[in-house]
Amino acid sequence: MYLRRSTTVKYVLAAVLGAVIYCEWFIYLVEQQYWVDLECQDHDTSCTKILFIADPQIQGDEAVPPPLSYIFNWDSDRYLRSTFKSVVDYFKPDILVYLGDLMDEGSIATMPQFHGYAKRLANIFDWDFPAVQVWLPGDNDIGGENEPIRRDKVEEFEKVFVQPSIVTYSNVSIYKVNAITYTFPQKADEVPGTDNNFKIVASHYPVTMRTMFSKKIINAINPKIFFCAHDHESKYVKQNKDLTHRVTTWFNIPKSTLTITFNDDTLYEIYVPTCSYRMGTNYIGYGAAVLENNQKHLRYTVFWSPQRFPFLFFYLAILVILFLYCLVFCIAKLIYRKSKPIAKSADMSPLLERL
Repeated sequence: MYLRRSTTVKYVLAAVLGAVIYCEWFIYLVEQQYWVDLECQDHDTSCTKILFIADPQIQGDEAVPPPLSYIFNWDSDRYLRSTFKSVVDYFKPDILVYLGDLMDEGSIATMPQFHGYAKRLANIFDWDFPAVQVWLPGDNDIGGENEPIRRDKVEEFEKVFVQPSIVTYSNVSIYKVNAITYTFPQKADEVPGTDNNFKIVASHYPVTMRTMFSKKIINAINPKIFFCAHDHESKYVKQNKDLTHRVTTWFNIPKSTLTITFNDDTLYEIYVPTCSYRMGTNYIGYGAAVLENNQKHLRYTVFWSPQRFPFLFFYLAILVILFLYCLVFCIAKLIYRKSKPIAKSADMSPLLERL
């Protein structure tokens, strides 16, 4: 009864409820106020909106033992689902490009685990409007960074995320380049009649820093721009078509937009930041690009996501405070009961002595 009547507890519970509402719902609405309005012009029928999702790396079954793994996986999945929904509802892209490292333990998972992770991804990245999907593998999906490439995972990834190596929408073609296995689409993979499409190379690993490999791609595909992930950082590289004079620029200022006018001399590679709060960076978000004016111009920005760890630490602090409060209250109540004098009746002598 005391706990229910306690003003302190009522205030604490009200604060916890308010914090949960803010951290789990309202914060995603607030974050939108810091996003760029990246919309197509009404008169531009050629405009195409592309959303880039990089390094979600959903946590696997082996990193943390149960039951903590259930809590950690649930929270990270829910965060990705909430931020993704907020972005797609705001931007409504025509193309969704997943730039690899979809799973944290895909390369070491059993096939049942691999399929379970794929189902979680389908549940996280779900939307309710027409859009084209492009799925690429990362080193955490198929191996290749600190471990050998798992050929069985390469084949399984292609079966689960089955689609051609060139994905076309309207007059835009996304070329799926794998800089892990050093493979890329060939001329025979192109759909007839798409030679004049705007060509984008999408890869998990950065491509242009691999000079010989990127020159093969430029000669075979002649892309207008490269998009990559892996580094968990938001930046872009500007260089000449011969891959000289390479200049890297960080791109992590809120409400900033990169505007590119394409020409024959300059080549860009854009690094999309991670969308997962578990990657050890405060700059978390989704890359977004708008191709307009008959694909002559591109505007790119990042829809930044709110940080998660400060809110998790806040929840932990609230739980510790509540635990300590209850502990102190129980101890105080126990001491009070022990110190309270016992009321004695007028005659405490045994019954037999009083007869």
